[in-house]
Amino acid sequence: MDKFQAIRRLLKRIMDIFKEITAIMDSGTPCVLVTVIKTIGASPGKTSFKMVVLPDGKTIGTVGGGDVERMALQEALKVLKSEIPILKEYDLDRLKMECGGSISLFYDFIPPERQLLIFGGGHVGQALYRIARNVSFYTRVYDDRKSLKSQFEEQDFVFCNFESLPVKMFPVSNSYVAIMTYNHKYDYAVLKQVLKCGKSFKYIGLIGSNKKVEAAHKKLLKEGINIPDNLYAPIGLDIGAKTAEEIAVAIMGEIIGVANKKEVDSMRKLITRKTHEKR
Repeated sequence: MDKFQAIRRLLKRIMDIFKEITAIMDSGTPCVLVTVIKTIGASPGKTSFKMVVLPDGKTIGTVGGGDVERMALQEALKVLKSEIPILKEYDLDRLKMECGGSISLFYDFIPPERQLLIFGGGHVGQALYRIARNVSFYTRVYDDRKSLKSQFEEQDFVFCNFESLPVKMFPVSNSYVAIMTYNHKYDYAVLKQVLKCGKSFKYIGLIGSNKKVEAAHKKLLKEGINIPDNLYAPIGLDIGAKTAEEIAVAIMGEIIGVANKKEVDSMRKLITRKTHEKR
């Protein structure tokens, strides 16, 4: 009976850790899961002990405490930067720990859930929302038209003022932005806030013609805002898309290319070509 209760306690600790990891991923924050793989001797950490490490150094759970845990924290912070999982064995005798023996720790990098923020819930926004969810992007749609709410899952629709966005609620990493409101003025207002909010976006896409994008570029530079490399405008792949669904496919294809760090034939290259031609 005691053994059964011990197993239940262990499973509960593991379940609690993974609930924490799920919440961390949902918040857009990366983390490292450190797991005790093997121990020899009287190591303070036991096999299957787990600890989650966040970018700010906060930890959840334990791998045994003491010097081992301090070293694990330092190594986990390195893994957060490299994003490469590693397995390390520590000789506790060499570390002059009284318990002696050794402990093996596996550091698993866990990226945050990929999140797509769509500004504008019109026909293209709705098509993009459906496609993004099918390819495992957590997707949130922002719009100032309450009538569109029924087109999306309730938790995925954010009623807002395009000129005063809830930027503090934006995810901190692994997030992508698609701007496609019903008004050029609002598109620019959203773009400006996204660029100045201090959050790190892997991709920022702006819908519109070459003329509209060139005008937006000039306005940004006039206001002292640099045009970042992660701005994709006009948005989407150069595949001749016409309908809302085709445009959504072109946008999602471009986002996936960026996510997978693959060179893609983006529409924004057309502006680059024209700029060179003018020179």
